[in-house]
Amino acid sequence: MLLAALLLAGQEPVAAADKEFDRTGWIFSTVAHSEWCPAGNVRLDLRSGAYILTVRASRGTCSEPGLERPVRQGILDREALTALRAGFLRVEKEGFETHRCRHGKPHDLYIVNNGGTPTLVVSNGAGTGVAPNNLTCWNDAANDLHALLDETFSAARTR
Repeated sequence: MLLAALLLAGQEPVAAADKEFDRTGWIFSTVAHSEWCPAGNVRLDLRSGAYILTVRASRGTCSEPGLERPVRQGILDREALTALRAGFLRVEKEGFETHRCRHGKPHDLYIVNNGGTPTLVVSNGAGTGVAPNNLTCWNDAANDLHALLDETFSAARTR
């Protein structure tokens, strides 16, 4: 959870994320990207900590016809849930995109990802937001939340 502690630095105070989360808050994200097999995915209810995780298939089985990947359900522990709530609140505050992309400026940076483009969706009572398809446009808030989800749900790496 060292990464979680580092990601929380500079975010909304932990107390804001740790207090009773009595509002709508959902995250859907791909996790465990691989250049060979489809990513896993997770759906997380930030109010209760309940999640549904579809794991990524191992390389030896991901091309099998009719493959059905396991689905795991559970409830996150308080430490992990607090960190993800803080990341969610940060994305709500800062959005998903870099300032450069929001203002249509050209990119000086190009990101190549053989594992495909990650998906990151957050939803609250007011609406739903989605990270851009262009990874170059993801801001630190979106990248940090996705990295934290990937670390938290590292069990998605194996079938």
